[in-house]
Amino acid sequence: MGKALIITEKPSVAKDIAAALDGFTAKNGGEYYENDDFVCTFAVGHILGLLAPEEIDPQYKRWRLADLPIIPEVFKLKPLEGQKGRIKVIEKLANRKDVDVLVNACDAAREGELIFREIVEYLGVDKPIRRLWLQSMTKASIRNGFASLADGRKYEGLAAAASCRSYSDWLIGMNATRALTVRLKTKSERGSSWSAGRVQTPTLSLLVKREMEILAHEPLPYMKVEAKFAAKDHEYQGTWVDSNFRRDDEKPELREDRIFDFDKAKKIVEEVAKAGSGLASEVRKPKPRKAPLLFDLTSLQREANRRLGWSAARTLRAAQRCYEAHKVLTYPRTSSRVLPNEYVEGVDKLLATFAAGSPYEKHAQVLIDKGRQNDDKIFDDAGVTDHFAIIPTGELRNLEGDDKRIFDLVTRQFLAAFYPPAIYEDVVRTTVIAGHEFKSRPPMVLKEAGWQAVFEKEIEDSGERFPPLQVGKDKVDDAPVKTLNVEGSEFQTKPPARIGEAGLLSLMENAGRQVEDEELSRALQKAEGLGTAATRADIIENLKTREYVDQGLRPTVKGIRLIDVLERIQAQTMTSAELTAKLELNLSEVEAGKRTAKDFMTQIETVTREVVEAAKNFDYEAIYPNKDPLGKCPKCEEDVFERAWFYGCAESTRRSDEQKKCDFLIWKDHYGRYIDRRTVTILLRDGKTSELDGFRNQSGRSYKAILMLENGQLVRKPVEGSESAEDGLKFEVNATPLGVCPVHKGDCQVVETASEFICASKKKEKEDGNRGAQGFSFPRVLCKREMKREEVLQFMTDGLTAYLTNFISKKGRPFSARLRIQEGGGFGFEFPERTSKKKTEETSGAEVT
Repeated sequence: MGKALIITEKPSVAKDIAAALDGFTAKNGGEYYENDDFVCTFAVGHILGLLAPEEIDPQYKRWRLADLPIIPEVFKLKPLEGQKGRIKVIEKLANRKDVDVLVNACDAAREGELIFREIVEYLGVDKPIRRLWLQSMTKASIRNGFASLADGRKYEGLAAAASCRSYSDWLIGMNATRALTVRLKTKSERGSSWSAGRVQTPTLSLLVKREMEILAHEPLPYMKVEAKFAAKDHEYQGTWVDSNFRRDDEKPELREDRIFDFDKAKKIVEEVAKAGSGLASEVRKPKPRKAPLLFDLTSLQREANRRLGWSAARTLRAAQRCYEAHKVLTYPRTSSRVLPNEYVEGVDKLLATFAAGSPYEKHAQVLIDKGRQNDDKIFDDAGVTDHFAIIPTGELRNLEGDDKRIFDLVTRQFLAAFYPPAIYEDVVRTTVIAGHEFKSRPPMVLKEAGWQAVFEKEIEDSGERFPPLQVGKDKVDDAPVKTLNVEGSEFQTKPPARIGEAGLLSLMENAGRQVEDEELSRALQKAEGLGTAATRADIIENLKTREYVDQGLRPTVKGIRLIDVLERIQAQTMTSAELTAKLELNLSEVEAGKRTAKDFMTQIETVTREVVEAAKNFDYEAIYPNKDPLGKCPKCEEDVFERAWFYGCAESTRRSDEQKKCDFLIWKDHYGRYIDRRTVTILLRDGKTSELDGFRNQSGRSYKAILMLENGQLVRKPVEGSESAEDGLKFEVNATPLGVCPVHKGDCQVVETASEFICASKKKEKEDGNRGAQGFSFPRVLCKREMKREEVLQFMTDGLTAYLTNFISKKGRPFSARLRIQEGGGFGFEFPERTSKKKTEETSGAEVT
């Protein structure tokens, strides 16, 4: 009997498998591992990619509308940059005569299946396939997995669906990107593209829709009436409420405590002050908060954002290290928040481990002594998808930095999930004076810690904050109180809040709720929404990299413009989640064998043609017609209309400069801030605006300013002291040194700070005030590109990086380069050779979802 070739998704997994199965020897400097039964090698994530258009046909080097849509007869693969050597290693091993079986040990999901199948297809290997499906990277899990390898034919449907998803994203993304870039790109954007994609663009649309609601918000003045009352032994505050109020979703500005009629508010104040006394009643009741479920990746990312302020990408990196490098967490890229029924014994073992001298000893011991709760919700075979929830493995390590924090968060959530509810005291006090009702609702107080104890919350005493009207009673009616003072205060309605990362992750996960068609809605909910738990962080980071949003997820002018044009040309296919819903519904049928891959791709080709036609054929004058004027031109008194890039009057927007009789224009992009219709309307009506936020200075910091029209020209006056320091990039700091300083050598180590990678010697000298300190240092952000730890490590070790993309020049153009170390620890750029002076940087627009 021959050997089986194991192919893993990452080098670390190959190393772990070799260690778990025993008897392996590293060969050719670690290119692969071998024992009597197996040969084990690895990919490095995706090592193959689909051919770019110009590689299919040289005529596609130029981006021309006439060539669109580009629909290959066959989707061919190529090694990605720097991966030819890895492919050759796998090819040599796969074709060995003593290898008669291939084992797919890539990640247990659609993307892992795609990585393995691409390798097999590219190499043309025709050998039986077995599938390893791992949930955890502990030695026991690996051994159990190899004891129950599945027949690869069981996953043919998953493989077909994975390929279809990859091809469809290429078709839609590549063609939409090229079409929109040709139509939307300006002369100042020579090196950039207008990337579009099936998941990226609807996600951007969510952010743009909220931003436009914020920009269009008109503050409405209202009043609140608040009073101070004296009970028998204490004083308290109350706010007037309309006892007949009913919520109206069409008018979200209406609230029970808001009074938009100022005369009415003043009358309430007078009547309450005159009455002087009234009656109060209250209800105090326990309000339980159930223990949380276990984490899937999205809920972990949301919680880390809420508790730690982390981005989704930062959370995923830490969780992935805890899974791969430290083996302390199970597989993190999961969409399940429950465990399989058979895992009960495993949970008991974990509790015993934590109770035996860990930082979580007391909490684990409580569960051992009093028994677990919530088993019916946590152990649920039906709720387990490709992977179960993220939980500790039972391995205990001395972790540091982000890895320690994320492990702590997951472990506490794991323990808390088995605890009883936390019981809060909820108090509602109603005071009636002269027929007017006032409500008092203090913050709830924790009375029984329950699962909150795991997060170190302690029982609170509400006595001093809000004593009961009558001690010992949960309900009190008609206690006499006196009015000490009453007054009305003026406020203005505020726009809805911007969407942060935690909120965006939730919207993406629950995108199915936005789709009206019930079948599609169910399909999208079943498919986890927009993107997957594994890809949402990358999608969000791509929006930032493409400069569609800033680091705080506020849409840029470019992002708003893209969605605006797509909506106007009736290309809602690209801006809504419905396309993904349809695709996921059909992919599930491909996976189940109910639909052929050919039929699926035929439908995708139809969608691609529709998107391209919409982008190719629209007329700017048709989508920005002379309708709904915003006001009169301050120079010539003609009506001002909206255009694609600016607002102007009929005279100033004539195509021929010679025919123009007026030069009045307000550009939509004004110092990095999008100028919306409402702002222009106010400027034309009043000549100035109130304070507006979102302007950007040269360093990228935001500030507030007032816009004015002076002699028909737009003038911007920054508000003094408004520059925000909170918009700068915030980086995690890994306390582990990168390695020996390439300048000082010896014991000098290079470490991370919040702003740079720097050797310890230079860091100390700088802290001591020596600005001319010598030694190694490297910025965290270079030409608007975040430098990754592994890239700086390669720079230190080899003196040269690979070619890196997405640097931004001073003129705002993206470029690629590699960095070479120079004498003294500095660096210089090396640029790739240009095959043509006219060549435009090309990006596929396809995205991994």
